[in-house]
Amino acid sequence: MPKRRRKSAFFNPRSVLWLGLAAVLLFGLGQLVVFLRSDRGAVFVARTLGSGGEARVADIFGAHVRDGLEAMHVNPDSIRESSAGDDTPARRLRVGLGPGASLIQANHAITRRVEEAGGRVLSGYERTSDDGTRRLTLVVGLERRPTHELVITTPRVSEQNAEREPARLAIVLFGFGEDAENAAPLFELPVPFAAAIVPGARWSTALFDAARDGKRELVLMLPLEPINYPNVNPGPGTILVTMNAKRIAAVMNRHLVQAGGVTAVANYMGSLATQDMTVMSAVFEELKRRDLPFLHVSGVPGAVCRDLAANMGLVYDEPNVMFDPAEWKDRRARARAWRGVLDQARTRGRFMVWIPASKTVLEWLPDAADPETLQGVHLVPLSAVMHRGAR
Repeated sequence: MPKRRRKSAFFNPRSVLWLGLAAVLLFGLGQLVVFLRSDRGAVFVARTLGSGGEARVADIFGAHVRDGLEAMHVNPDSIRESSAGDDTPARRLRVGLGPGASLIQANHAITRRVEEAGGRVLSGYERTSDDGTRRLTLVVGLERRPTHELVITTPRVSEQNAEREPARLAIVLFGFGEDAENAAPLFELPVPFAAAIVPGARWSTALFDAARDGKRELVLMLPLEPINYPNVNPGPGTILVTMNAKRIAAVMNRHLVQAGGVTAVANYMGSLATQDMTVMSAVFEELKRRDLPFLHVSGVPGAVCRDLAANMGLVYDEPNVMFDPAEWKDRRARARAWRGVLDQARTRGRFMVWIPASKTVLEWLPDAADPETLQGVHLVPLSAVMHRGAR
């Protein structure tokens, strides 16, 4: 009986399987090498490792920022770049836009290009100088690792520009007191405004519910420790400088659960806590985790909030004006003061005014919001004027 030939090892199913796996592995390694050598790969490695490749990442983001500016038809001669220092890759870009250009469009174009490269806009805020020049400051890069600070300016807003981009004004009412029934007529007004409410008190839930029933955007006024606490006391659930990060997160979670969905979180008092880097870092970590902006109200000179928010990549903003109609008993003087606020809104293009809730406001607000009074200024929700950076 003839002997059977032994099958060749080459056709052994196990050998074929191993060869296939080896081929897949080699292909995968090749693709990985290609990816790591790409711009997105360099950004991915820098973001994952938390360090390394800073200069290359800065070059990548810088190129994408310039692409965004080119899409805005910005003249390259209007861009000036400088280094923030010899020991850091962070760079500063100063950009001048033409009188017909839009800061909002510039923000959008740069944000989109930076996100395409794997980065993000860490912070952004808009200011208007005394001569009417508008300035948009953006910080871009990786989380906790800014690579560029952009300062984009436009000439004073002209009447032609104002027609192209109407001024936007957001109103935030605060200080509703302890009775939701008394606040209800305000929430029923046919005027857009956000409601800033302090949590933690026995009446807070009813106020949050009443504002929500009135279709209002909500701002949670986070109680923070003031100087001379407890003689000056924000109330139940105040975040103290002696609390650790875990305790702060727990207190904030309780307040946010009581409030439900909110558009932003602002400080309520906090003249001491807002100067404490450890406390505000814990507060901002929780806000960032929930993708919530921070509104800094009546900040003290030693507050760390703005710079800390920029370093942490947290959206940060401040009211432009605190306006109380009750300060003027004479209606003409009150109307004149409100016209001054509207003039500032037209100059800046984006404006946020905080107003204490009162019976005076209940009577005054409908007339103040009348189109004849506003004269081209658009009342918008709070979320439409906040600087949300990449969001």
